[in-house]
Amino acid sequence: QECIVDVFFSAEQFLFELGEEKLVPYDLILLDISMTGMDGFTLARKIRKNDTNIRIVFLTSDPSHVFDGYEIEAWRYMMKPLSAQKLYEMLDVLTLELADREVPYVLLEVAGESVKVEQKEILYVAVDGHYTTVYCGDKQLTIKESFGEVLNCLNKDAKEGEVPPFVKCHRSAAVNLSKVRRIGRQVCILEGEVEVPVSRGMYQQLNQAFIQKNR
Repeated sequence: QECIVDVFFSAEQFLFELGEEKLVPYDLILLDISMTGMDGFTLARKIRKNDTNIRIVFLTSDPSHVFDGYEIEAWRYMMKPLSAQKLYEMLDVLTLELADREVPYVLLEVAGESVKVEQKEILYVAVDGHYTTVYCGDKQLTIKESFGEVLNCLNKDAKEGEVPPFVKCHRSAAVNLSKVRRIGRQVCILEGEVEVPVSRGMYQQLNQAFIQKNR
């Protein structure tokens, strides 16, 4: 299976390139424990402040280090020198785990940073002037992509004939059907009692999609 690999030559470079406050979430990070400058454990603790789910694999030549990383919840420890066979075996296990736990997400560019947002977090998306705003509970992400581009991206995995996860409630907004609690002719109520206007022309389509999705 094809994957994208980024290489960083120090912990400091990793933090500089990705931004210490908003780290881009990878599926896996391989960390050498002994590095010049910041060590792998210190970097892992910084990563954990932003992402508690990412899998961290420590590379070490000292077996005693295994006991140092329980607080960081390392996914694996691998002894150096690391053979290609051992690496591929580990990646095969990772691929199977990801297939079982895959959560639909969209990658958004916000203020020059790539932000991974799980679709289940999104309440609705709406036109915001020349931009599009993605509403995720108390968080709002404004991006340059057009409303149509964002909607197509969110619904790209929907199979032909099935109800897409996001449906328009009027010409400049679409709601996440899994977050809809009830639909009126003028307003749609989402999780958390969030209200989104419904246009007369979109009511029937939205209501039918909601009913079909919840059968």
